[in-house]
Amino acid sequence: MVFEKKIFWIHWMGRKVPEKTMDELIRNVRRRTPNVKGIAIKVADGHYWQGRYDSNNDMVINGPEDILRWAKALARNGLQTYIWAVIRADDIEEESRILGLACRVRGVRAIILDVESGPAYFGGKTATDARRLINRVRNAAPNDLHFALNFDARGNHPRDIHIHEWLPHVNSLHPMVYHWHFSEGTRGPKQYIDEAFRVCNSYGKPVVPMLQAYPDPATGTNPPEQDTYEAGVYAFQKGAMGISYFRLGSETEADRRAISRINPNSIAGPDREFETQPTREFIVATAVLNVRTAPEVDPRTLIAGAQLNRGDKIEVLSNSRQENENFVWWRHRNGWSAEKRIDDSEVYMVETEEDLPPPAFVFERSPVDLDQLKWFYYFGNTVFAFRYGRQHGYQNYSQGLHGGLDYGHPGGIPIFAGVHGIYDYGGSGRAFSPNRVDILVGQHRIIYGHISQPLRLARGTRVTPDTIVGMMDFGAQHMHLEIRLQDTYLLNPLLFLPREQVDRILSEHPPVGDYAFYRSDRWTKWQTPFDQPTLILGGPVIGPTA
Repeated sequence: MVFEKKIFWIHWMGRKVPEKTMDELIRNVRRRTPNVKGIAIKVADGHYWQGRYDSNNDMVINGPEDILRWAKALARNGLQTYIWAVIRADDIEEESRILGLACRVRGVRAIILDVESGPAYFGGKTATDARRLINRVRNAAPNDLHFALNFDARGNHPRDIHIHEWLPHVNSLHPMVYHWHFSEGTRGPKQYIDEAFRVCNSYGKPVVPMLQAYPDPATGTNPPEQDTYEAGVYAFQKGAMGISYFRLGSETEADRRAISRINPNSIAGPDREFETQPTREFIVATAVLNVRTAPEVDPRTLIAGAQLNRGDKIEVLSNSRQENENFVWWRHRNGWSAEKRIDDSEVYMVETEEDLPPPAFVFERSPVDLDQLKWFYYFGNTVFAFRYGRQHGYQNYSQGLHGGLDYGHPGGIPIFAGVHGIYDYGGSGRAFSPNRVDILVGQHRIIYGHISQPLRLARGTRVTPDTIVGMMDFGAQHMHLEIRLQDTYLLNPLLFLPREQVDRILSEHPPVGDYAFYRSDRWTKWQTPFDQPTLILGGPVIGPTA
């Protein structure tokens, strides 16, 4: 990755540094902070090149030729070139044009988009503005260029910049962690870094915090040297891919000393702990187990797309056990999960030597006679979901992925309940036209969708595996089988099929061709029938269309 284990400086403009020439500035960076691997140079502010605001002719950026001069000079000194720009969207066509030109300069490794919600920045702009601009810039840039989003992760700032419009197009997140500025010169960096990681980890992108090396505007004081050092070290300990410091020209000698002491390769990140500290192994005992950024039930800590399924094995740090909010928590490689309630009334995972509780139910009969099955679409990251999910509303319903199993047949054959359950609904008034039937089994809702002649019973009537819930529709030519837990999670129905049904489906209808799981040079996750993520009904989009 572009920023992997790297420290780099942020450069604003030539008139804000004491050096008179580009070469002098680069030499000083190499001499004063020899562990720094690159410089991010500001190339644009809205739809203007940065040179509009700069008076240093040797460092000015008025177009691609000036960026190329920087890239060549940095390369001669063993430094990487990144570019950054303040996004305003006042003139989207012109802004995207100049950013596209900047992205195509040879030697540029990444572009950092500074998107802020203030009135002098991106404030007041719409989600449509964000979508138009990022799509234009992405289309103009080389396919392999690294895109980064720089933003304030505190409070409502992510919402106000319409962050979900940017996320599908960026490779890393660069939260502003200006601890001395945010606290008006009163607090250290850790709580602000913790908050930035809590927010950014929920988006599932690598994190590269932008740290402070400038005076607090309110007090005029500079961050203590130890703060500057601890901010960098702690960020790597939290799992930062890299870090940057804002900015050249405002840093002090103390800042430079602190930054020079940071060795990213010697700092143990979260994953390194699992190689050096004692661990325990658990197995998930519940249908779905949430993963969070912290040991608490605050909805903001939930990591979308990271849920664990029943039977998954997870390794936890032996010394990470915490009791909080009536739960027992453990930290694993993906975050925090609850083992159980403190009073043992609910258990979500057990140690691997213990017997796993039986599943809530299994299909005693296949909903569709497998002798008559013509084709089969799997749950999750399917080619169909990638190609057609948007037009079928997957983005707002099943996080952009396929939320069930599709049993294909031309029509006219019976659909069986397959389970012992309670009739809840049958008709055409809900999703999955022309009709659907809902059967409840405990906290699980089983949906038989796109069927004809739906079963109509009094609500609460018991059904058996042999109950016919409807017929295969001649128009839809498939039945969509969906399992929801607590009307919140979409579970992989394969987990509820007996082994003999699964084996036959896999052998006769393997996930290949149009029925395969989506894969590309950029997307390699969730490639087998049983490694698909549990989905959150109506949750944020995950997967290759995110």
